[in-house]
Amino acid sequence: MPHLPHYTLGATDAEHQRLIHLASHEEPRVIDACRRAGIGAGATVVDLGCGPLGGLAALAKVVGASGTVIGVDASAAALKKARSVLPHEAFPHVRFVQADVNDVSLKQLGIAGADLAYSRLMLLHQASPARALARIATLLRPGGAVIAHEPSDLPSHAPASEPHVPAMTRVWELVVGAARARGARTDFGRRGRAYLEEAGFAVESHHAYTVHYTPAIGYDIPRVALQSLRPTITEHALATEEEVAQLDRDLAAAKERTDVQWVSSPLMFEWIGRRD
Repeated sequence: MPHLPHYTLGATDAEHQRLIHLASHEEPRVIDACRRAGIGAGATVVDLGCGPLGGLAALAKVVGASGTVIGVDASAAALKKARSVLPHEAFPHVRFVQADVNDVSLKQLGIAGADLAYSRLMLLHQASPARALARIATLLRPGGAVIAHEPSDLPSHAPASEPHVPAMTRVWELVVGAARARGARTDFGRRGRAYLEEAGFAVESHHAYTVHYTPAIGYDIPRVALQSLRPTITEHALATEEEVAQLDRDLAAAKERTDVQWVSSPLMFEWIGRRD
C-alpha cells in the first residue's frame, strides 16, 4: 500500500492558522491524557504529524526542561511554522524532524526510545492506520504509551452548532471524502481498538468527546478547511465550484448570527494504548 504524498488539506498559512487554533483548544486535554498515561517530567515524547503546532506546546509543559519533545512531520512548511511558534531560545527541549511518520526511525529521532508517541488528526489521513501504528511501536520503549486523538468519519458526527448549519456537515463530508479519494482509511476514531491491537498495543482507555469553540472560530474552522480542500475537491470532482462558493457563504453568514448557542468539533475519540 503506497504512502500518501501529502496532507490532504495542504500547507497554506491559513491552514496552518486553522491547525494552531485547533491545537490551542486541545492543550488541556493533551496534558490530562499524558497524566493518565503516566507521562511526566523528564519523559521523551514524540508528536507524529505535528503540523505547525499539534500537541507540542502541551507536551513541552508535561515533560518540562528535563524532558525531550520531538515534532515529526513530512511538511517542511509546517515545521518552519512550528519553529516560529516554539522558538529554540524559549523551548530548547523541543526539536523537529522532517520525515514521513510511516518511515521515521529512532536513528532519525536521535533517541534510544520514546516514552510516549502522540498524534492528533494524523491517523485520519493514513492509507493504513495499522501500518502507521506498527511503525510507532518501533519508536517506543517497552511499556511506552501511544495517545491518539482522532475524529469519527461519519456525517452524523460532523462539526455542529445550535442553530444547525447544514454547511458544517457538508464540509466534513468533503474533508473525509477528500482523504478517502487520496487513499486514506479514515475510520481510526471509531475502530481504534482493532487497529491498536493489530499493532500489538494493549488498549488502556478510550472515550469520546467534543471540543467547543466561540462562533467566530467555530464557523471559521470549516470555512478555512473548505478553501484548503479546493485542489483536492477539483482533482476528484467531489463538489462543484458553485457548491463550494455557497458553502463558504453559508458559513460566513453563520458567523454573523446573534442567536448561536454553541459550536463544536466533530465527535472525537481518545485512545490510549500501551506497548508490551
